[in-house]
Amino acid sequence: MIATVPPIRLDQNVPACLTALGLRPPVTLEDVKQAYLAKAVAAHPDRGGSPEAFIQLQQAYEEANEYVKLKGSRLEWLASKVEAYAEQQQVVSAVVDRGGTVDIEETDWLRRQFGEDFGHLADKLVSITLHGPSADDALAVLVGYRAQSIKDLVAIDFAGGSITDEGLQQLKSLHWLRRLDLRGTKVGRLGLEAFRWFEHLEFLGLPRKAVGLFGRMSIPIGRKLVVGDGPTDG
Repeated sequence: MIATVPPIRLDQNVPACLTALGLRPPVTLEDVKQAYLAKAVAAHPDRGGSPEAFIQLQQAYEEANEYVKLKGSRLEWLASKVEAYAEQQQVVSAVVDRGGTVDIEETDWLRRQFGEDFGHLADKLVSITLHGPSADDALAVLVGYRAQSIKDLVAIDFAGGSITDEGLQQLKSLHWLRRLDLRGTKVGRLGLEAFRWFEHLEFLGLPRKAVGLFGRMSIPIGRKLVVGDGPTDG
């Protein structure tokens, strides 16, 4: 039997994250923890749950923690979020200034509960797309250096960029990446190491020169490798 997250109710008085955990205000951090642990047992893929449902449950747990902290003390919550948000914006600005695009996941329940000034501080950078020479090692250094503040980043598309093995190594701290496209870049022999560095990686794009016959044979089961010399090659 596949476990699913309970349907989300659009109730301004009960955030969706609490509904997913079966909770209603007022709640404590311990309430959130216990509700999460109880549901995680059934939702975990090793127990028959679906990966999607488990990811949703984890997201609900993280958002519920933020909700409780913010309700308890706005000043303390702000102090914990302002620096991380500023660092995330540094990455966003660097990508956009170079001609790239980003995807931001907005935290709607925070906006509904506390207004735009508070809500945007919890927005999540989830993907980066930048093609061409500007996708270089310097940008990789910045992204890797801000890893702790962009933990929701799951996809990077630097296809056609100028990033090298040195730049790729700077991204190693982004352990939660699920998609990384480096086709047409200058990445070489270290490219296939990405499957080892990023345990959740589902898709990896690499330039042709980076992958030999034996490399193709070593791809972990369930992972996808696409080889090409440009953003659309495969």
